[in-house]
Amino acid sequence: MKSAGYILPLVCAALFLTAYRSTAQPSLYANPFIEQIEHYPQEKLHVSTDKDSYIAGDTIWLRAHCADAATHRPVAASRYVYVELRDDRGSLVRRIKLLSRDSVYSGYLPTQSLERFGDYSLTAYTLYMRNQGPDYFFKKPLTIWPYQESRRTQRNTSVRKVSDFDVSFFPEGGYLIDGYDCCVAFKALGDDGGSVEVAGVVKNDREEVVDTLRTLHGGMGCLRFTAHTGERYYAECTMAGGKTERFDLPASNNLACVLRVLQTERDFTVMVQSGRPLPKGLRLLVHCRGNLCYFREWNDDLPSLIFKRDKLPGGVLQILLLDKAGNALSERLVFNRGEELATTDVQIGGTLEQRTKVTLSVAATDPDGGPAAGDFSIAVTDRAAVPSATSGSIYSTLLLTSELRGTIETPDWYFEGRDAARVAALDALLLTQGWRRYDVPAAVRGEYATPAYPLEVGQEIAGRINKGGLWNRRKKLDRYEMRMIVPRWHYSSQAPIDKEGRFALNGFDFPDSTLYVLRPAAAKGLLPEATVKVARDSFPEVGTLPRVPAQEQKKPYIAQARYYIEQRGQTDMRNILIDTVYVTHHKRLESTRPEHRLAARTWTAEQIKESGAGTILDFIARMPGMSVVGRQVSYRGYRPGFMVDGRLEETVGEMNPVRAFRSTGMGRNHKTQTRLPPIPDPGGWIDFTGMNYSNTNSAQQSTGGNKRQIQYIDDFDNVPDILYYPLEIVSRIDLIEGGNMVLWGVSHWKQAGIISITTKKGKELDDATRTLPARDVEFVSPLGYQTPAEFYAPAYATEKARRSMVPDYRTTLYWNPTVKLDDTGQATVEFYTSDAPADYDITIEGITQTGKIVRTVKIITE
Repeated sequence: MKSAGYILPLVCAALFLTAYRSTAQPSLYANPFIEQIEHYPQEKLHVSTDKDSYIAGDTIWLRAHCADAATHRPVAASRYVYVELRDDRGSLVRRIKLLSRDSVYSGYLPTQSLERFGDYSLTAYTLYMRNQGPDYFFKKPLTIWPYQESRRTQRNTSVRKVSDFDVSFFPEGGYLIDGYDCCVAFKALGDDGGSVEVAGVVKNDREEVVDTLRTLHGGMGCLRFTAHTGERYYAECTMAGGKTERFDLPASNNLACVLRVLQTERDFTVMVQSGRPLPKGLRLLVHCRGNLCYFREWNDDLPSLIFKRDKLPGGVLQILLLDKAGNALSERLVFNRGEELATTDVQIGGTLEQRTKVTLSVAATDPDGGPAAGDFSIAVTDRAAVPSATSGSIYSTLLLTSELRGTIETPDWYFEGRDAARVAALDALLLTQGWRRYDVPAAVRGEYATPAYPLEVGQEIAGRINKGGLWNRRKKLDRYEMRMIVPRWHYSSQAPIDKEGRFALNGFDFPDSTLYVLRPAAAKGLLPEATVKVARDSFPEVGTLPRVPAQEQKKPYIAQARYYIEQRGQTDMRNILIDTVYVTHHKRLESTRPEHRLAARTWTAEQIKESGAGTILDFIARMPGMSVVGRQVSYRGYRPGFMVDGRLEETVGEMNPVRAFRSTGMGRNHKTQTRLPPIPDPGGWIDFTGMNYSNTNSAQQSTGGNKRQIQYIDDFDNVPDILYYPLEIVSRIDLIEGGNMVLWGVSHWKQAGIISITTKKGKELDDATRTLPARDVEFVSPLGYQTPAEFYAPAYATEKARRSMVPDYRTTLYWNPTVKLDDTGQATVEFYTSDAPADYDITIEGITQTGKIVRTVKIITE
């Protein structure tokens, strides 16, 4: 045997960032992955949560780590990460959109208003990851338990029942060859999609036992035997419970060329076997995550090649045997435990008495000994009430599960030790679940894949207009433009419309439940005969995870967590967050928004509908004390302010408290009214970002007593355009008056009032706008980014705070999604203990700037 001691240096491409290359030694063949990665970079995701098990009403705190698939360096080229929570039936319960803030994606998922409990799955992806498909999305199981058990809440927490099973067999290298000792992996799955444990025997067609089999972990295992010419083989497998089934093994193929790998802790040996002479021009290729490690012609004079593990990167290695045309003849996956982990040290300072400060000093070091740079998430949980996480750490995600198709149950189990059973089980996993992140043969032939979906660099609203009216044609639609306003944020934008009527508005970011108003317009006015159709958000179908076997060890944790809630009683602080994702509730909840609480009068959507009014302005005209003449609105003779979704539509300081006078002259040139702010052209579009109005007609001012009057030729006012929109988009209208207007800085202006308009959001808005007739205005409320919120934890900095009678039984004592390492690779965090005995799990996860994994779990007790 001859050692392949000249393994090519790794070729690294920093995904989406500056590509860099190491100095490679001369090779017979060019690197087929450089162009592929440059044309088609890929992302990986791992989501860290504060825990894996929750009680209804808890908040799921999370941080999404996005990494370059080739180098594992952190990237944030995709502006958003989408996180979904689905129940055991695959029904979507929550979907949030995380905005990259300083290259960090973090957020939360409330668990209030859930109708089912038990098994849930958390899925995370960027829209760019749709190019690889849902198989490469991040997925992890979670459990959410009801506070109190009942028949209704036990529907998806019942014991798993499997009535049938199937076993598949996977010969090493793809084929059995007569006369050669062969390793055959197998996987047993129940009829519910989850793994089952089986045992049995392998027999030939003469019913002679040639080997026995037994699953090692997750329904997988390996058997080894030598096939003989003319014989067929089958397995008799028995599932727990006594049911036995027969399954045929694949037939031998003596014309195939297959790879065989023999592994030790320090190296592995690669061999090529066939029942015929090997063809000329065979090549052996080894790569890890697209980084080329070896690419040479296979030397027929050498029976094998030895690869040293310390010369290769950590993770899944794909070994391919290619013919001279670049077609794959055989494949083998090998896991290499390389230096991919940063060394993390956690020191604890302070006492662990109740309600005292604990200081954690964290130091991270790269494998080369230098200080690590980057950040990490940290969670501190109560070990008595929170079971150990089994969904998979950032280490198993980046190095294992992100490289394999299908579901991997308890992936961390493979790395909890290096005993022979775990090593064999990991090899069985690689033999049964193939890897296709890159089409290697196509890359070797120079046939590079390109992404079908681009990077999502910002929010976009796209659609089409149709010109209606008598002629009903699309000609010359490119003369128009699409104009958009966001009333809540005083933002406006416009985009051209092409000849086919298509448009795309982008370059903005707004939080979830934001209302957008779209209307096409020409240079000299609006386009009243146009119909606007906006493309709705589309999301990939991701399904759900198979049901995992129930874990009895969780029961005492659930009981302890429920006991903590009982101790907290009315002081339970799990529900202090407002869910920014719109959810339809069965009954109306009391609003906490100030414009709702301080309102003197409120009209609900039902009352508004019963009024029979068509537009918001029509309804305002029917409100007591309101007067609407043309476009002038007054309340008890004074001009009111207008608020849309909690934001004033104009600066209150500009509103004059002088009483408004109605027109008294016989002609337009003799009308008098109070001095108002500049007013827009009613035929144009309000641009809230830079109002540019002009009054070209001269005004004559006169002073009489304490009243200042101005003559205007035009009889317009400054009401917002939203008043002319249909009432179907309105959720409620409130009237604020008197001293309650102090909150908005108008304490000196007590005679008038503020009309607050709250628009519908999410599905409620979609349902309302579908019933509206075709029109030239479109209202949309696409999924926006989640408004950030901070994890709440009490501080006991004073003796008074420590003696507080408010119970403190937190299951998650501390959560921080972004703890940054300083120049020396160190960071310090502080938290306060609770009333429960000190027995905590500290979990730290992250990625350094050089692509090394930060992962540690530390237990602290009194």
